[in-house]
Amino acid sequence: MHSSKNKLIISQLALACSMAIATQAVATDISNTQFDTFYYTANDGVMYQGYAGWNNYGTDSLYNGNVYPVINNAKVNGIISTYYLDNGDTTNTNPNSLTIKNSNIHGMVTSECLSKDCNRATDGYIYDRLALTVDNSTIDDNFEHFSYYTQNADGTISTASVNTFDLGTAITLNQEADIAIKNNSHVAGITLIQGHEWEDHLDVTYTDGSNSAEVFNNNITVTDSVLTSGSWNDQGTTGFYGRTGKASDYDNSATINDVALLVTASSSADNSMQTVATFDHSTITGDVKFNSTFDENFGGYSNTNANGTITHVNAYDINGDGTFDSNGWDNTDRLDLTLTNGSKWVGAAVSNVQATSELYDITANSIWPASTYGIENADSAYNESGHVVGNAVYQSGIFNVALNNGSEWDTRKSSNIDALTVNNQSQVHIEDSKLLADSITLTNRSSMNIGDGGNVATDSLYIDSYSKVALTEELANLYANKITIDNHAELALGIGQVDTDNMVATDGGVLNVASRNYVLNSDLNNARYITNDANHANYDYGVVALHSDGHLAVNGDVAGNYKVRIDNATGKGSVKDYKNNEVIRVYDNNANTNARFTAANRADLGAYTYEAQQQGDSVVLKQDRLTDYANMALSIPSANTNIWNLEQDALATRLANGRHTEGDTGGAWVTYIGGGFSGDNGTLNYDQDVNGIMVGLDKQIDGNSAKWTVGAAAGFAKGSISDNSGNVDQDSQSARIYSSARFQNNIFLDSTLSYSHYSNDLTARMSNGSAVDGDISSDAWGFGMKLGYDWQINQQGYLTPYASISGLFQDGDNYQLSNNMKVGSQSYDSMRYELGMDAGYTFDYGDQALTPYFKLAYVYDDSNGNSADVNGDDIDNGVEGSAVRVGLGTQFSFTKNFAAYADTNYLGGGDVDQDWSANVGVKYIW
Repeated sequence: MHSSKNKLIISQLALACSMAIATQAVATDISNTQFDTFYYTANDGVMYQGYAGWNNYGTDSLYNGNVYPVINNAKVNGIISTYYLDNGDTTNTNPNSLTIKNSNIHGMVTSECLSKDCNRATDGYIYDRLALTVDNSTIDDNFEHFSYYTQNADGTISTASVNTFDLGTAITLNQEADIAIKNNSHVAGITLIQGHEWEDHLDVTYTDGSNSAEVFNNNITVTDSVLTSGSWNDQGTTGFYGRTGKASDYDNSATINDVALLVTASSSADNSMQTVATFDHSTITGDVKFNSTFDENFGGYSNTNANGTITHVNAYDINGDGTFDSNGWDNTDRLDLTLTNGSKWVGAAVSNVQATSELYDITANSIWPASTYGIENADSAYNESGHVVGNAVYQSGIFNVALNNGSEWDTRKSSNIDALTVNNQSQVHIEDSKLLADSITLTNRSSMNIGDGGNVATDSLYIDSYSKVALTEELANLYANKITIDNHAELALGIGQVDTDNMVATDGGVLNVASRNYVLNSDLNNARYITNDANHANYDYGVVALHSDGHLAVNGDVAGNYKVRIDNATGKGSVKDYKNNEVIRVYDNNANTNARFTAANRADLGAYTYEAQQQGDSVVLKQDRLTDYANMALSIPSANTNIWNLEQDALATRLANGRHTEGDTGGAWVTYIGGGFSGDNGTLNYDQDVNGIMVGLDKQIDGNSAKWTVGAAAGFAKGSISDNSGNVDQDSQSARIYSSARFQNNIFLDSTLSYSHYSNDLTARMSNGSAVDGDISSDAWGFGMKLGYDWQINQQGYLTPYASISGLFQDGDNYQLSNNMKVGSQSYDSMRYELGMDAGYTFDYGDQALTPYFKLAYVYDDSNGNSADVNGDDIDNGVEGSAVRVGLGTQFSFTKNFAAYADTNYLGGGDVDQDWSANVGVKYIW
């Protein structure tokens, strides 16, 4: 192995004397001390004492260091050099390692020689990799000068100054190294330079020539620590209110001082330089820069120097026929940067490599953003060199970045790399910056957010497994020759601009247009379109997601299957705002597109739900049923009526039992009322449960031709209306006056007047998961009349045919739900007509009696003609229909003054069925 002919030269310090360590034979353990690597003597001037060495060879102290290479709990000011750690002596068994633990290095670590006498052996040098460990320590790269000034006893001044700011960053090495930084360490920059080579034997034109397969390797592992940018300039020349900069300051400028990791392969080396850098639960603040050139024995490319002069490096003619047939030898440089386990990076990734499309016997290993052009043929009139022929190139180096396990990269400036992979819930944020990558892949719920001024360009963007790429601002831009959205991943267009040639949505991958009126100038297809049969094993589909006000126009060939998902939900808007609105239009060359669009969901828009429906080359919104919240709102008047009818039935039972109880001249009564209802008129649909009580007082008064019972009652009930996600909690309060006249011919007439107040608390959930609520109240007046005949079959039995009519008239104010659905003030009128009979028989037991009874009736409910104004649309919410009532009950008189009763009814057949009702009460007779 030899030093490379053109390695990066770091200026050696011009020290006043020969190497200081020649005067001592034993390295100093500086642990638990403060140590200065520079000092000043009157005779020799500035002296350096920062070489690390093991001191195995006391007889040859030239190769021994000043500083023992295990440093613990120390404060070091200056520079530590590893130059003499390994002298190439085959008998040296000490490890080529430096460990810095629990220490603060105010300065840097370098592998360069820092004195005039750099006598390390080179001939026959046996290379040994450096192992550098930084454990719970800081290397700040802030030691920029050594300055000495003193006034001597004789009045003279002794002064000296040595600049160190331009020697590199906190860790600067030109040798192969394994670097471990761990346990809350802080390092201000790492610089790795290819400082040695293993030479090729001759070149490719020689039959006995051979390409060296050796690789200059570096490994960096950073765990639970911080890497920042370092500095190559004097930070003390400018300031802000007296504060000067630090090496770790990152000012987002395109300078070497913003670089946190610099990897530079030598242009004169015959070997590749390959570096693996892994950051585990760590942070990087600064740029990562990768410099690569072709190996020394490589040809067939053009080189541009700093002045812009282009020089073509010829390829090789192996067989001597005058025609180039070989590129020679090159071993590809690499930088593989990985962030894992929640690591975060703020900075740019810069790749500075050479590339050629002039491929003879070498295979392309990458692609080139600027494309490749033809080679001019003098025999052809066509301008080959002026036209694109592809993108395949061979690059001198490859720079890949991987983010794993919740890691994050916030890009700055302009980044250009080969492959970017974002895995396992990791994130990339591009704002006011650019990212150029040959390929970008996101997997396992990872994300890429392109913000204001963010620009991303790639040949291939692959979004997989619930990952998401989102353009969050208007000035966000994404360009990709091909975009693949796979396995429920998502590309959210936002308000940015996407430009692609081929869009692939497959296995549930989502193209999210949202509210954009977007024109896709691209083909649109599935990855493996075979069939439109959703039941087929190879069925493939993508998803197009829009808001109801969004529109997608596709100007390209379209094929495959697509589910159309409407993502927004709102209570605003009338039917004309949504019904049959076009959301997708395909402009391809087919009379009828080969694509099949089907509905992925129903969306709540205004009062109705809508779903996508394909009509030839377009997709429109098809109106469906009422939304859950609209259904609940429109069901409330019908449900209020059900509570009122239960109360009417309870009062009717009280009056009927009074007529068939000997000695009942009025009294006090209280009853529980309950019931369950199900309503369905083709528009409304609900279930209702009601529980409440009624209390009343009445008195019988004898008239000239009839006995009159007059009284008053109050009702208190709670109800619950539900359907799907909709629910309404009801509170009802009512007051009634009533009378019953029983004539001498056993004909009776019952009548009631009532006032009711209803408070309803509505909640529901919209199709997008958002909650809806609203408070609705109304007042109502009601009446009831019942005419019947009590036929006493005998002293114990009776049969009572009757006819009744009742009505409830509700009046409510207009209201608005939390999702902005508006309901105008509504008058809701309902009538009930009933024709039926009661039959009962009394069993006497002295002062006690038991009276079971039975009820059968025909009922006609008429609330037809009612409608509500919802968002300007008139929606029918009336119910009607014929039904049959069947009821059973019993009354037991414990004494002549106290009785209890219970009955249950079923009423079914109309728009609203009373699935059950219960009336359980007691009465006390005056």
